[in-house]
Amino acid sequence: MTTAFPLLFSPLKLGDRSVRNRIVSTAHGEHLAEGGLLTDRLVDYHARRAAGGAGLLIVFGSASVFRGAANAHLISLWDARNEAKLAALAARVHDAGALILAQASHRGPRESPQGLDDPLQAPSPLPGGFADGYRGTPHVLTIAEIEEIVEAYADAAARLERCGFDGIELTALGTHLIEQFWSPVLNRRTDRYGGDFAARMRFSLDVLAAVKARVAPGFLVSFRISGELATDMLGLGFDDLLAIAQRLDAENRIDLFNVSGGSGAHTAAHAAAVPTDTFALGTYNRIAREMRRRLSVPVLVAGRILTPAQAEAALKDGDCDLVAMTRALIADPDLPLLTGRGELDRVRPCIAINEGCRRVTLGLSLACSVNPAVANPALDELTPAARPRRIAVVGGGPAGMEAARVARQRGHDVVLFERAAALGGQMHAYAAIPGRPHLLGHVRWLERELRRLGVDIRLATEATAALLEQHQPEAVVVATGALTALPPETDGLALEVVTDEAVITGAYRVAPGARIAVYDVEGRVRAAHAALLAVQHGAAGVDLIFPYEMACPNLEPPNRPAVYRALAEAGVTIRPHQTLLPQQGGALRLRDSWSERDYLVNEPVVLVVAGYRRARDELREQLGARLDGVEILSIGDCLAPRLLRNAVADGVRAGAAL
Repeated sequence: MTTAFPLLFSPLKLGDRSVRNRIVSTAHGEHLAEGGLLTDRLVDYHARRAAGGAGLLIVFGSASVFRGAANAHLISLWDARNEAKLAALAARVHDAGALILAQASHRGPRESPQGLDDPLQAPSPLPGGFADGYRGTPHVLTIAEIEEIVEAYADAAARLERCGFDGIELTALGTHLIEQFWSPVLNRRTDRYGGDFAARMRFSLDVLAAVKARVAPGFLVSFRISGELATDMLGLGFDDLLAIAQRLDAENRIDLFNVSGGSGAHTAAHAAAVPTDTFALGTYNRIAREMRRRLSVPVLVAGRILTPAQAEAALKDGDCDLVAMTRALIADPDLPLLTGRGELDRVRPCIAINEGCRRVTLGLSLACSVNPAVANPALDELTPAARPRRIAVVGGGPAGMEAARVARQRGHDVVLFERAAALGGQMHAYAAIPGRPHLLGHVRWLERELRRLGVDIRLATEATAALLEQHQPEAVVVATGALTALPPETDGLALEVVTDEAVITGAYRVAPGARIAVYDVEGRVRAAHAALLAVQHGAAGVDLIFPYEMACPNLEPPNRPAVYRALAEAGVTIRPHQTLLPQQGGALRLRDSWSERDYLVNEPVVLVVAGYRRARDELREQLGARLDGVEILSIGDCLAPRLLRNAVADGVRAGAAL
């Protein structure tokens, strides 16, 4: 075991148990349950993180304790049908040497009840809006119903203990029901569960007491709390949250505080609960440090700790006792094992774009941009090739690099041709966006792996059909990517027309004082970044035009707030429901989607077109005519221009299939 991170790999006492290291996978949305039931896939997913060396697993983000506030995609801890798989998961985690807790919660009016006609539930008759959108006015819980929910928490704890879990995590984070009872804004009750601080604390204290009364003394209780709600709408600042944590701590019933930030008050505050790359590294370390100084039990911190070096520094600086590296463990579950062996360069890095892991906010199951095995577990079990073959990979973007890596790892003889002078493809354009150079982290990891494995990399080499014919491969993977192009509607326009890529990379420099119209056909983020760069370069006015109802509609909801805020602060004019039409007389012509009226933009503008890409798929047809009997696979953007995670998954699948 390496001594480079002595604190990170030191054990820690939690109650009467010992955690082998300080690396934690915290509860997060997986959306891998079926009707609230634990699946084999979800068991395998968490067991894989234990096998990779994490010390503590806190599983099942927002697992429901109460039948009347269940979610089909999340685990129902109230359902006895889950017991067999709960026991199987606990056994596998323990066999791998880790401890396991399960998060338990009631999301109140933030939940869409599983029953067709179940009402939302809340402490007070306030609208059920929050970050999830308005779902109607909730039913105000009666005292009898509150007591039933309290017992449901205790039932869940007893079930987890019976199934071999080491403990339970009670959570208030994200404005779940416990946090709603704390809030003087959301809790307007006049009975014993509302009013002054002591009354608003009563529900959480009752839950804590009921849980401890139903389990053995050594059964662990973690409490997840936000130290920074990212809003003043709940009437709770840091001092209030610290007082709440201290009051809970005074009960001597909590073994661990799990501290992070954000809330469910609105979309921006919800995004802060799983901070994307627009947030500082170690986002909530200072909050955790302040709480740790005043609490009597260990503190775990979560929020943008992505590398072992960061984690070690947080421990050394006294920010925490345990470190959540959840997204880093999604990207590479073997991070602890590789780091412990001193193979830090082999750890696949999390690039924190929330493209895969936060698509759960769209109701989709968990994925990862750089680790396709999260969505397709079969890709985590690569078998040696039955017979080594000569493989040529054309294109050194993420798809081609992944195909080359996996094929070589399986034993094939692989040569990779890249026409540019560097590997990475389109990722260089994305990394040119201000504040996003880390997006090349995955590319650099891939290049290290290719060189370690002995892939023959030929840069600045155009792999023509003639060259490949001379090479005599037994299989060719075509990963030639896509061209950022201009759509036919711009043909003949009597104005400057450029691509978003030209603006982002600096190939086109916006002139100070110019008027810029950015037309977005993709609905993700590059159009917004092009618009912001135009403002930074001194444009006199920038319009972001698109046919959708909202800007960046295809961007994951947690990634939108930072973009929307930046656009608003920059003064970019947002113009939805506008469709670009073919030119007529050389002027820019648009159609309003609702009135169906066409109109011309007569003032001089520079038109920036964002998101229009054309697959570079010519090579496959050429190869089919010259390489008779040779297996040819097309992957990534040359098959269809899509997202990073699609290109990565295509590459891994191709390498596994050869």
